[in-house]
Amino acid sequence: MINVFVEILQADGGTRCASINAAAVALVDAGIPMKALVSSCAAGKWDGKVVLDLDDEEDKMGHADVPVAYMHEMDEITLLQMDGILSIKEADECVDMAIEGCKKIYEIQKEALKKKYGIDSQQEEDEPQETSDEQEEESEEEGETEQNTAEKEQKEEDKE
Repeated sequence: MINVFVEILQADGGTRCASINAAAVALVDAGIPMKALVSSCAAGKWDGKVVLDLDDEEDKMGHADVPVAYMHEMDEITLLQMDGILSIKEADECVDMAIEGCKKIYEIQKEALKKKYGIDSQQEEDEPQETSDEQEEESEEEGETEQNTAEKEQKEEDKE
């Protein structure tokens, strides 16, 4: 079991979503296998309008708050919560808006991880991704080459 603890030093709303985003990046950074990177964002109703990423006042004084956590690669919602009262249309709008926010957060998370590990985004887009079969073949070829080299060196030593 893995426990992740997040300490919020200063908050202006959105602590649940910020914690989810930070924990997801921390798990990836630690090399913990995960199905997908989780991103989180909230939408809600403030002053009669559906808005994205409520601040503290909007969260406390608004009509509703809908935090969503989302796995971009799998197109799955992993957290959906609603505090407050919304019409069905407003609830749908909040969820859609929060998912779009999650998608933007996901890109920021990905870029932060790439930057930390020195992965160039443009290079990654330009180069075709190797399939696992191609990687396995390459690995086998490298192994054979290393073995052939070792055998040749051994034969040379035997001749001397």
